[in-house]
This record gives sequence, structure tokens and C-alpha cells, in this order.
Amino acid sequence: MLSTEKRKKGRLNRIFSIAGLAVGAAILVGLIVYVGRTMDIAALIASVRPLWLAAAALCIPVSESIDALIFYGMGKGTGCPVRLAGCFDAAYIGEFYYKLGPAGAPVQLKLMYDAGMSATYTASIFTWKMVANTVGYTVYAVAALIYKLVLHGENIGAALVGTGVLLTLYVVLCGLALLMTVHPQPVMRLIRRILVWMSRHTKVMAKPGRVDTGMKKVEEFCVQLKALRGNHRLLVGLYVGMFLELTALFAVPLFLYFGLGLSGTSWVDLLLTQCLVMVISRIVLLPGNVGGAEGCFYLFMGPIFGEHLAVGMVLWRIAAFLEVMLLGGVWSVLRFAWRTARSGHRR
Repeated sequence: MLSTEKRKKGRLNRIFSIAGLAVGAAILVGLIVYVGRTMDIAALIASVRPLWLAAAALCIPVSESIDALIFYGMGKGTGCPVRLAGCFDAAYIGEFYYKLGPAGAPVQLKLMYDAGMSATYTASIFTWKMVANTVGYTVYAVAALIYKLVLHGENIGAALVGTGVLLTLYVVLCGLALLMTVHPQPVMRLIRRILVWMSRHTKVMAKPGRVDTGMKKVEEFCVQLKALRGNHRLLVGLYVGMFLELTALFAVPLFLYFGLGLSGTSWVDLLLTQCLVMVISRIVLLPGNVGGAEGCFYLFMGPIFGEHLAVGMVLWRIAAFLEVMLLGGVWSVLRFAWRTARSGHRR
């Protein structure tokens, strides 16, 4: 039976998710109404290039499929009996829960474990993948700032401050993860102090031996992090895969731009501008970064999309948010149906 504290936390998470989704839905409906009132829909449809729009729709499944293959490759590289379908569960269903709010990381970790990874390797692989994701975002963001500020002399004002703060945070997080592979003792001492504090204030950790058991898992985790650092082939594959995954994710507005019959902006400009949109919108912690995502898209993509900004924003949010939810939901239903059919066949 769930404790009162866990039930309360679950209820708050559901309220948080529902509130975020409601805000996102209201913004999207408002944008659709605005497009209907301000644009000639017949002329808009006539100017559309369907193949480019189809490419935009494919960006999300391609990005998530690369994510699943990264999980699979890292699992196999560490010797875990990992299953490919389980890795697709971790990518598609995990991303679905990420869009809903705080439950994303725990759900994805559980799905990685169910895919065949051990508990400590699940944590190690998740950590290295997080580092690769952070490095990828940082490299893209730095390239975008150089492109905007140095090569084109654009004034992006407060956006520069926001990007700088987030990049600093990214570097700190990467530094902590790498410190655990090179010199883990300071981090382990900090973790022990946290566990000791928890043993004095929580019933779960108050049981005898829980702190020592937890520290043994942390030590095993540090050893595996260090072992993964020494597997150069695996890390090269991880960083290449992450670069391709992020490129597919950032390419959605690029294909939408050409799909709406627009021209005059290079694909490099569109990719790097979308990187800044994605980086800065992470400041907003609502599900799907609602509000922040639309605001950043308006700020950076306004000069590029011009009078097509509203329709471009609608299509982008449909692809980058609603499509993720749809893919995760459909994949979850298909996997449940497959398991049910397989169970019935065995009986």
C-alpha cells in the first residue's frame, strides 16, 4: 500500500502535468484560431510542399529511433542481455512521459532496466548518455552563438544571457559526471553524507545496513562509469549517435520552412537558430516547456518565418510535442497488444 507521502507526490505530479498540458492546449488552440483569421488558407495550402512537410514529420521518429539504438548499442557494449524492443520502449514511452513532466526520468530508467540492463549499468548508461546529450547541446549552442554574434553580428540581447547561464550549468553537470570517473572520492563522500542524513530522517533509510548497501551500489556505479570511459569505441558511437539525434530534432523547423514554400534562409541558419530555441526554452519547467517553447520560437524564428510565423509555430508544436505523445501512446498500445497475444499463445 502506498504511503500518504507517495500518494500526495503522485497527485501533485498529475496536477502539474494536467496544468502544463492545459496551458499548451490553450496556446495551440489560440494559434490555430489566429492562423484561421489572419491567413488565406487556400493560398497557404497551394504553396505547401508535401514532401518537405513529410520530412518534418519524420524527424521525431528518426530522432527517437536513434535514441533507442544508442541504448541498445551501449547495453550490448557493456555485455548486458539487452533487447532491442525494450530499448525502443525506453525511447518512445520514456519520451512520452518526459513530455508529461517529472515522471520522465524514473520511467525511462525503469524501462531501461526492463530491457535487460542491470540496475547499476542502467544508471551508468543513463549518466553517460546525459553527458553526451549535454555536450551535444553545448557544442551546438556555442556554434550557434558564434554564427549569430561573430559571423553575422546579430544582437540577441537577453537570449545571450539565458544561453550563457544554461551552458554554464551544462558544463558543471558534465564536470561532476566526469569527476566521478576520474576522482570519485569527493562525490562519494558527499553521497555518504546525504545517505546518513536520510537514515536519520526517513524510515526507508533508517533500517540497519541501508547506508552501506547504498554506498556499495555507488561504488559499483563509479567503477562502471570508469570502465565505460575506457571503452573508446562505445563512446565514439555514443557521441556520433547523439549528434545525429540532435540534428534530426533541430531539423523540424528547417523542413517546415521549405514545406511552407519559403526561401532565403540557409539550412545552417535554421538548424543553429532552432538549437537556441531548444536550449533557452528548457528554462520553463512545465511539461513540454509550454510557454517557453512558443516564446523562444517567436523570438528567434520570427524574422525567418515572417508572416508564416504563426502557422510555422503550430506545425512545429504539433511535430515536436503532440507527435511525441502520439508515437509514445501508439507504441505503448502496440507493445501491450503484442505481449497480450504472446501470453495468450503460450497458454
